[in-house]
Amino acid sequence: MFRIPILGTVLVTSLLAARPLGAADVTVREITQMLVNEQPGRIVTLAGRDLSFLDLSGLDFKGARLTGANLYAADLSQANLRNVDLSGALLDRARIIGADFSHANLSGAVMRLPHAASSATFSRVDAPRFAGADLSHARLVARLDGADFRGADMQGAQLHPYGDGTQNAAARRTSLIACDFSAAVLVGANLSNSLLTFAKFTNADLTGANLRGADLSKTNFFGATLAAADLTGADLDGANFHGANGLETVVGLDLARNVERALR
Repeated sequence: MFRIPILGTVLVTSLLAARPLGAADVTVREITQMLVNEQPGRIVTLAGRDLSFLDLSGLDFKGARLTGANLYAADLSQANLRNVDLSGALLDRARIIGADFSHANLSGAVMRLPHAASSATFSRVDAPRFAGADLSHARLVARLDGADFRGADMQGAQLHPYGDGTQNAAARRTSLIACDFSAAVLVGANLSNSLLTFAKFTNADLTGANLRGADLSKTNFFGATLAAADLTGADLDGANFHGANGLETVVGLDLARNVERALR
């Protein structure tokens, strides 16, 4: 795996910029052969490998172990990643259109600005699937409109924008429009400033979640637990809180926008 010694920030940045494209340490053909020749009872291991920029679209990973793998800008479109161990993996700029991450282990994984849609027009067919996946403490900054997160473990997940004073943080907002978080666990998750219009949180656990400044218009919280969640500055226009639990302990509810339309 490619490693860089601890150097000054400028030198490290220069080394990264000089790294050749397609610097993966294994080929698509080799990965395919590993998966095809997988023996019963044995799991293909690509932990810590550099798979950056590889075209892995449509591959069935057969529950492989990719712990800490570098999948920067890799094409995972339509790939079967069900039950794959991607804990601590890097998926920045990866192409994940139609990818199936159901029940995968993505704990501690980083996925910033992946390509999850084939066009600017919303299509649920393109949306990746994360049903039952472990996304605890994962870092996501992405447009994942229509994605399936039903039953996912998202405790401590970080989905807030990134950037500093020199960057356009607004352009890096996580977009989760019309996503399904039914029965998902989002305890302590940070979804501040995320776009969650028409999202579904039926029976989800949002205890202590940070929803400050999030767009929650037309969002469904029926049966959800919102104990100690922070809704300061959130837009609640048309949100459904019927049957929600813990509303009496919600932080910043009086500072949310359009709250009267949500709780009438």
